[in-house]
Amino acid sequence: MPRFTEAALGAATLSASTAVAASVTIAHRMMLLGDPAALALPSGQIEAVRMVAEKMNAATEGSVEAAFETGRFMMRSAFGGVSPDDVAHGLVAIGVAATRPAARRARANARRLSRG
Repeated sequence: MPRFTEAALGAATLSASTAVAASVTIAHRMMLLGDPAALALPSGQIEAVRMVAEKMNAATEGSVEAAFETGRFMMRSAFGGVSPDDVAHGLVAIGVAATRPAARRARANARRLSRG
């Protein structure tokens, strides 16, 4: 299988698994945070703060990872011999690097909230 095809398949898989995990997380949080009494409890307040903090952390981490991957791609490009397949693969790698932290957190939240 060509390298770009593998990268694109990996990106699609990451996207699909993240979408499922995010749906599970959103469903659990809507039930928790949709109840005003739950927000009055410390656990509801902790979850509300966690939602915001983890998104900020994932965005920061994803930005840093994307910047590193961009640097790697630019260094490879600077030394020449870059094919169109290399360019496509590099761009997909940058996108995956940017989204991987959020995907990891979405899966962890889905597991944690599903346990009860």
